[in-house]
Amino acid sequence: MKITRKAKLHNLDAYAFFAGAHDVPLKDTLTEIEAAHSMERAKIEQESVKRQKPFEARIDQLERQRHDVDAAWESIVRRLGLHEPPIASAITIAVLGLAALAVDAVLLGPGLDALGIADPVLQFLAAFGLAALSATTFHLAYETFGQQHHAREVLIVRRVMAGIATLSLLAWGILRGYQVQFAAALTGNPLGGFLAGHVMLASIFFAFVTLAAPVIGATAYHEATPKLHGWLTWTRSRAAHEAVHEGLGVAQKRLEEERLVLERAIARLNAQETNWQAIASQYHRRGHDHGARQTPGWVPIIKATGWSVGGLVLGSALGTMLAPLYFALPFGTWLVAFLHYRRARMHPTYDEFKQLENTHFAVRSDEGGRDITRSLPPPQEDFQ
Repeated sequence: MKITRKAKLHNLDAYAFFAGAHDVPLKDTLTEIEAAHSMERAKIEQESVKRQKPFEARIDQLERQRHDVDAAWESIVRRLGLHEPPIASAITIAVLGLAALAVDAVLLGPGLDALGIADPVLQFLAAFGLAALSATTFHLAYETFGQQHHAREVLIVRRVMAGIATLSLLAWGILRGYQVQFAAALTGNPLGGFLAGHVMLASIFFAFVTLAAPVIGATAYHEATPKLHGWLTWTRSRAAHEAVHEGLGVAQKRLEEERLVLERAIARLNAQETNWQAIASQYHRRGHDHGARQTPGWVPIIKATGWSVGGLVLGSALGTMLAPLYFALPFGTWLVAFLHYRRARMHPTYDEFKQLENTHFAVRSDEGGRDITRSLPPPQEDFQ
């Protein structure tokens, strides 16, 4: 990075001119420029690799997921189709099943007085729970007729439980009919006389309501659940499929952009290296051929004297307050200026040295305009 520091603190042309004037081989300067740019390229590549690695890791992860996600999506498409499955009918069936259970709970909830549950809210909740439990039992029993992979013991248990639930619901319905007839008779309601005269009809009605609601609920569950599950599976599979492919596309695009940025940065560095080497070659030749004239020894004295005049003026203004300033300011100003200009004369910076270039004029004024162009010797080294 030496040449880079020189190029920043001092112009590269001035440094190359100084090197040429002091017979420093041009190869050394060009090697410094090449090494500096090689280090800069390595640094840029290292930083780019740090930015590329997360994208490469993301692409690898998505590539591993894509196979499973695509396989799952193709399976869903073969089973349910490419378009989103309809769920309006499934939702309607599910709502009607819940409504049937709710109606059953409303009608049969008061019958829980016999069990000591008097609160209407608790009666509704308990009746709804019993109806839902019965619907679940019927659903499990229904599955044994369509799926033959269950063990024999499972088949027997589920069907026995469904039979027990059926008998219990029928008994509950008949009991509810007698309970309504009894309550109507106590209150003197004409309904009590009607129900007493049609006991069988009332029992059939309440038994039907009690048993039909759980059966309807089980049927609705059996019909709506596969459709809702299929719609949910299709939706999730499509979302996962789109997310994987979209994420993969974004990661690949970002990786390509990062690689393109790296290529452009490297190309820019290569062009800068070529430019710097051309400048170094040009001004190295000028320094070698022209050299520089050292500032005459009287120049620092004259310049320091000019600055001391300013110090004298300032000392005259401030000497009224402190007498030694009459002499200290002019002398101090002269000494500081002299040391500064003497340093510039004896050890000039690259820029200062280049300003002292020993220029060769193609046409001298004392030759009457006659062209005496001076032929310059060929350069020592050619820039590659």
